[in-house]
Order: sequence, then C-alpha cells, then structure tokens
Amino acid sequence: MRKAQWARRAAARRSPCPAARPWPRPTEGAQTAPAFYDAPESNGNGSSQHRAERATMGKIALQLKATLENITNLRPVGEDFRWYLKDSVALKGGRGSASMVQKCKLCARENSIEILSSTIKPYNAEDNENFKTIVEFECRGLEPVDFQPQAGFAAEGVESGTAFSDINLQEKDWTDYDEKAQESVGIYEVTHQFVKC
Repeated sequence: MRKAQWARRAAARRSPCPAARPWPRPTEGAQTAPAFYDAPESNGNGSSQHRAERATMGKIALQLKATLENITNLRPVGEDFRWYLKDSVALKGGRGSASMVQKCKLCARENSIEILSSTIKPYNAEDNENFKTIVEFECRGLEPVDFQPQAGFAAEGVESGTAFSDINLQEKDWTDYDEKAQESVGIYEVTHQFVKC
C-alpha cells in the first residue's frame, strides 16, 4: 500500500505543468499602439530579448476640410500654437522648431513627431469643401491617428479683409459677423485626415 502511494506521488511530481496560456489576441475593434509593437524575442539560449519594431517612419500630412462662409486665410497663429494629436497630446509649435518625444519604457528608444514649420499653409476660400494639407510632420516611431482642432486659429473676411483672431474650432463650427461687410461669416463641418507624403 505504501509503495503504491509513493509511486502515485512520484508520478504527480513528474507531471508537466498545465499548458501556458497563449498571448491574448486583441479583441475585434480594439485600438493598437500607433507607435511601435513590443514583444519578447528568444535569443536562442532560452532567455528573452526585447524587440521594438518601428511601425511608422517618414512624413505625414494633416489635411483639413471645411465649409467656409465669407471667410478665407484660415491658419494657426503664434509660435506657441498647439496641435492636439490623439488623446489630447499637445504638440507645441507654430512656425518654430518643435517636437513631441516619447521614450519606450522597455528599450529606452526615443520616438518623436516634429512639426515641419515650412509646410504650414492656410486654408482659403478656394479650398472650400476640399481636403488640403495645412501642415506636415516628420514621424519617427510615432504616428498621429487623430487631431482635435481647438483655439488659436485666425482668418479674414473674403471681401472686407476684416481680421478674426482666436478662432476656436473645438466644436467643428464657428460663426461671427463682419461689421465692415455687413454679413455673417462662418466655418462649418470641420474634418480632417492624415496622409503619407
């Protein structure tokens, strides 16, 4: 009896561990990391080596589309203008040099988005209801996936040249009145898209 019990216990100790769970797959519709994907990689001797694969490198243009009413030359204003890219991350810089830098916690690799100030262009009356590139970004390991326009834009009346400053596009619509031209002005249905240059 004792011999049989000992044999069962010894067999249990030799039994393999339960199968390890596979790495969970993203559920349908889940958002993946826009910058890079980190995963363990075997180096051949049983240990793991960190690997960071850059998903995006190069220039990416932000294109704007809107319906303009009696207004033109819509543009960002000031050296401290903030481009709100994805999750309200503020990328600061108008026509000066500016960038956003993030460091990978695992490999310490620096990933960045830099504003190419020479590419900043106004959205004019002739661009009405068409997509137009208003700025380009140099992306290294990071990719913008969303843009939230807010305050800091300016524009002018088409006929009068009346200046309108501190235009806030957070609601995707903006209206005012041009006293000089005696007509309403507005910016409506603001939308955007990113394209690779």
